[in-house]
Amino acid sequence: MGNSRVALSVVLVTVMIAVLFTVVLGEREDGVCEPYGGSSAAGGGVPDGELSKPLKTDDYQISSRYKSAERPGHRGIDLAASTGTPMYAMASGVVTQAGPASGFGNWIVIDHQIDGHSYSTVYGHMYDDGVDVAAGDTVKAGQHIGEVGNNGQSTGAHLHFEVWGGSRQAGTETDPEPWIDQAVDPGQGSSNEPDGDTSGEGDKAPSKRVSRDRTSSTGGELQPTSKLTPSEDNLQVDTIRGARAVALRFPELVEIGSWRASDPFPDHPSGRAIDVMIPNYESSEGVELGNRVMNYFQVHKEHFNVEYQIWRQEYIPAQGTPNMMDDQGGPTANHYDHVHITFDGGGRPGPGQKYGEAPTGGDNDSSSVTGAVSADCADVGDKDLHLDEAAIPPELRKWIVLAGRECEAVDAPLIAGLIYHESAGFQAQALSPAGAQGYGQFMPGTWAGVGAKVGENGQVVGAPGSGSPADPADATMAVGRYLCELAEGQKEGIASGALAGDSRTLMLAAYNAGPGAVQQFSGVPPYAETQNYVVIVPQEASRFAAAVQGE
Repeated sequence: MGNSRVALSVVLVTVMIAVLFTVVLGEREDGVCEPYGGSSAAGGGVPDGELSKPLKTDDYQISSRYKSAERPGHRGIDLAASTGTPMYAMASGVVTQAGPASGFGNWIVIDHQIDGHSYSTVYGHMYDDGVDVAAGDTVKAGQHIGEVGNNGQSTGAHLHFEVWGGSRQAGTETDPEPWIDQAVDPGQGSSNEPDGDTSGEGDKAPSKRVSRDRTSSTGGELQPTSKLTPSEDNLQVDTIRGARAVALRFPELVEIGSWRASDPFPDHPSGRAIDVMIPNYESSEGVELGNRVMNYFQVHKEHFNVEYQIWRQEYIPAQGTPNMMDDQGGPTANHYDHVHITFDGGGRPGPGQKYGEAPTGGDNDSSSVTGAVSADCADVGDKDLHLDEAAIPPELRKWIVLAGRECEAVDAPLIAGLIYHESAGFQAQALSPAGAQGYGQFMPGTWAGVGAKVGENGQVVGAPGSGSPADPADATMAVGRYLCELAEGQKEGIASGALAGDSRTLMLAAYNAGPGAVQQFSGVPPYAETQNYVVIVPQEASRFAAAVQGE
C-alpha cells in the first residue's frame, strides 16, 4: 500500500474522470459533518429544471382525485402507498409547516417561487416520525422529505398531496394531477437549481425549464472590489457577483484574477471565470484559506450559479463527483496557488444591474473538499450514515456493513469508498504494477499481517495471512480491521500533538503510505499520491452514504 501504487492511481483517476455520479445526502439542521448537496434518504434528486413526483411512479396508485364527483370538496389528490414509502419535494422551496395539523395527523407545507409566481405544495397524513424536515428548511426538487403514513382523518396509508397558487393560507388550490404528470421520478440525478424551477399558473401544468433569477437581492448590495484584476469590464453577471462576494467574505485575499483576451480554454475570455489567488499557498494557512474559498462556493453554488471549480489539481463540478486532474507541471497550472471558479455566466450586466448580497455560512469550513469530513467531526466514523446498498455489488454489501462496525474510526460508506477507489470500481482481481492485490489493494507482506479468513459474522477464523484479498468477506473485513488498527496506533500521537491533522485523514494517509511515513512527517506525508488519496477517498465515501438516521 505504499507509493509504488502510483501507476494504479493514474488508472483510478482516469476511471473517475470517465464516470461521474451524483450522491445526495440528508442534511442535518446544523449542516455539520455532512457532504454538501441536496437531501435524499431514499434515492432522491431530479435533473436540473425538472419537477419531481411526490412519490415514485411504481410506489403508488391514485385512490382519490381532485374534486371528483364522489368528493367535490377534495382539495388535493390521494396517492395510495405502503406505510413508510419515501416522499419527495415536488420543487425547490422553503418549508413553512412541518408537524401536527388538523385532519392531516401531520403535514408538510413548502412554499415555492416558480417563474415569478408563488406556489405551495402540501403533503399530508404522515406519522410523527414520518416528517423529516422542519419549518425554515430549504429543500430541493426531488429531496426526500418524509414517509407515507395513515395518520389523522385517513382510512388507509396514502399521501394527500395539494398544489396551491399563492400560499396555502391565502391562495387557491389547483388540480395537482397535471403537475404530477409533467414531473419525473426522483432518483434520476441531483437538482442544483436555486428556488424557481418551472413555470405554470392556475390549473395549467407547468413547463419544466428553469428561469434563474440572477438579480435578486436579499440584503446589502455587493460593491465593486479593487482586488479584481484587471477590472469588471468584460465580465458576465455571475462572475462579477462571485468576485465581489469572495472579496467581501475573505478580506485576507489580495488579488482576484479575471478576464484575459486569450486562453486555451474559453472560460476567462468569455468573462465567466475568476482565479482567487491564495497568499502563501504552500503553507498550512494558505491551504486552509483555499479550502474555505472552495467550500464557500460549493455550499452556495446555486446562489452563484457555479459550473465548476479547480483547486489543488482537483476538478470540482457543481454536479457530479470531483476528480483529480493530470499533473500539468507547476503550481499555477495545477491550481495550487489559486482557486479557479467558472460560473454559468448570466450575460453582460445591464444598466442598474443588481448583484444581491454575499450569503453567509460555508466560509469557515476548512475541509479540503466538498464531501470531506471536517475537522470538527473527523475523530470518529459517522454512525448516523448508512450504506446505499443499491450502489454496492451484492457480494460486498453485508461485509461492508460489518466492516463499518469494526471501530468508531470507520463507517460503512468510508469502507465502500476506499474499496471502490482502491480496486477501480469494486474489482476483485485488481492488481497494481507493484503487486498490490484485490479489493483493498493489499501488498502480500501487508496481507500476511492483517489478512485472515473470516466467518459468517465477519469474525477471524483463520491464521494471519489466510484467506484471499480477492474474497469479498476476507478482503472487506481486513480493510476495516486494518483501518481501526491504524487509527488506534495514532491516538497517542494526535493527543500529544506529535501528529498534525484530524484522525480520519491521518488514518487514510497511513493506509496509503504506511504508518511509518505518517510518523516520519508528523502528519500526512508530502507525497502527491497520498495527499490526493486523503481527499479522494472521503469523496468516494459520500457517494455510498444513503441517509441520515436518528434525527
